[in-house]
Amino acid sequence: MQEKITVFLDIGDHEIRTLFERCLAEYSDFEVIGAGTDMVELLVRETASGDIGGELDRLRPLLDDPRGVEVFLVAARLTTETLTQAMRAGVREFFPADAPEDDIRMALWRFKERRDKRLAERQGHAGGPGRLGRIINIFGAKGGVGTTTLAVNLASAFLSMKDGAMVSLMDMNLPFGEVQLFLDLHPRYHWGEIIGNIGRLDATYLMSIISRHASGLYLLPPPSRLEDLQMATPENITLLLECMRTLFDTVVVDLGMYLDEITLKVMDISDAILLVGVQNLPCLANVRRFMDNIRSAEGALTDKLKVVVNRHLPDSDLSVEDMEKALGIKVLRRIPNDYKTTLSAINQGKTLLEIAPKAEVTRAIGELARVLIPADEGKKTRRLFGFPFLSSARRQG
Repeated sequence: MQEKITVFLDIGDHEIRTLFERCLAEYSDFEVIGAGTDMVELLVRETASGDIGGELDRLRPLLDDPRGVEVFLVAARLTTETLTQAMRAGVREFFPADAPEDDIRMALWRFKERRDKRLAERQGHAGGPGRLGRIINIFGAKGGVGTTTLAVNLASAFLSMKDGAMVSLMDMNLPFGEVQLFLDLHPRYHWGEIIGNIGRLDATYLMSIISRHASGLYLLPPPSRLEDLQMATPENITLLLECMRTLFDTVVVDLGMYLDEITLKVMDISDAILLVGVQNLPCLANVRRFMDNIRSAEGALTDKLKVVVNRHLPDSDLSVEDMEKALGIKVLRRIPNDYKTTLSAINQGKTLLEIAPKAEVTRAIGELARVLIPADEGKKTRRLFGFPFLSSARRQG
């Protein structure tokens, strides 16, 4: 189990304390301790004292602690002189009493980055401890086969596999992705914001853009404006995903149902491609066309390809065995048809694990997650991080 980061909140004001507790709760690796600073890694201190010098003198033993303990300071009034004194003394972050929640979230993220760097230096790893995050793509053989439902709930299953797991979901089902609707989220930003400012891309900027669902999933929705979509290139999407895999254990990408140079590049840097279909002849024909296109465009991608039959019907005229024979490839998993339960989850903006953890469809998606990331890998600390062949311009139109 991942070791918790201990935090002591030396805050008397109830509203300010509640605000910090809420922000800390978003990160599963923080633990707020009851009292004392002997075992603390982060102290958040509220001070109403006009004598900042005296306050800093009292904090000096902690600021000089060789363990690298950090101090955040909250004050009703922060003057330039106060900030200068605190900064020289070693206080890392400063907040007014009415600090925006986003400012606190980003300060916590910066703290985690500094902490990881210190740990890496102590262990002799110049590049940082890092993660080795996986990128899993969900691609539909045709429209309406349930790629978004599978992407959302597969990401949720990955999240449940390991304490403290970091899992993100990126929606590239263009031009009108729906993942935020499935999770009942109203994100302020989308990945087009990052693409338009790609020179700013780092962990802190990414985490200021990405949204978080109540389940713990992180979400990057797609842009809705054509001009934002047109900024996407294979190169900048690659930069974004490579940054994400350094922060997240697993990145699930809803790729939609169109092949172009961007989706091919995403597939190229990914660890697995889930081709989702249902039991009908048009879908079977499209799976064949997909495989032909993949072989002609980039033969190495076939090694990553996994076929998943969604909404499986045991008594269908077209059996899974018939599909396997026609395709010459084994189906990785069958996800049972449970329209009522999945629709209920979508309408509530929740995952299947939240509303129906024991349902057969939920268990089947969990088994798929375990096949893609075996249990022994899931326990490790890893470095994270009809479909015609369309051009980008046509796809975006």
